[in-house]
Amino acid sequence: MDLSKKRLFFGMELHAPWPMNWPKGRMLKEANRHLTLAFLGSVVFEDVKSILSEFPSPSFRLGPCGFFDSCLFLPSKESRAAAWHIDWHEPALSVFQKQLVHWLREHKFSVSSKSWLPHVTVCRRPFEAEEWKHHFKPLACYAGTIHLYEHAASLTYRPLWSWPLQAPFQEIEHTADLAFHVYGEDLFQLYFHAFWALCFKHPLLLGYFQEPKKIESVEQIVMYLNQAVSQADRESGCPFKAVSFHGEIEPFADNLLKWEMLVDV
Repeated sequence: MDLSKKRLFFGMELHAPWPMNWPKGRMLKEANRHLTLAFLGSVVFEDVKSILSEFPSPSFRLGPCGFFDSCLFLPSKESRAAAWHIDWHEPALSVFQKQLVHWLREHKFSVSSKSWLPHVTVCRRPFEAEEWKHHFKPLACYAGTIHLYEHAASLTYRPLWSWPLQAPFQEIEHTADLAFHVYGEDLFQLYFHAFWALCFKHPLLLGYFQEPKKIESVEQIVMYLNQAVSQADRESGCPFKAVSFHGEIEPFADNLLKWEMLVDV
């Protein structure tokens, strides 16, 4: 055995309002659930470490948002894992994944150039596929910090190097019922991340997302959010009364924007 080699891959943390109850199976702990970007296999760690100073910078500074849209069983024949496929709202992450693979191949690492299948593995066999299919429901998610991971042990992945990203939203303590700091590069992204923050608290709201043609003020952000909340409440029930017409949009680090969103519950 070559002790200088490690099983390595580049991936991202995956955040979601994970269910409390799951079907039977060997579950990955929440801290080990991740989005694989590029699998290196068994390689000499020092060879990878030596090029990390040239790591290709992603175009995004905030963790990209998406949602789980289906349950997969991988590989398709004699499946060993139950996984949730991710539909990303913006193309930036897919573009970055291709850039990362190209960069690694330029440095002579053997990385597959097959089409990327964005997913998070949640369970290893043995499991009952039909039970997992029945259990699945769409769920909002976002990708966080990029890591170079080591496959350290069964169902355990250890970060060896990291490229931090700002979370798209953050729940905060406040005298209001529910409050978040929401971040974005522009007003539309603030709206989108604010909606995703609400979906983390009430996943069924995901089905009521509207994509407006333009947003020019925080008042318009609140209006669109409250339209979704009202429609969800009429059709299926919603724990939110309304998003408050509150707060100014402020500049944040690296030319980002920040808005304090208050929600009446």
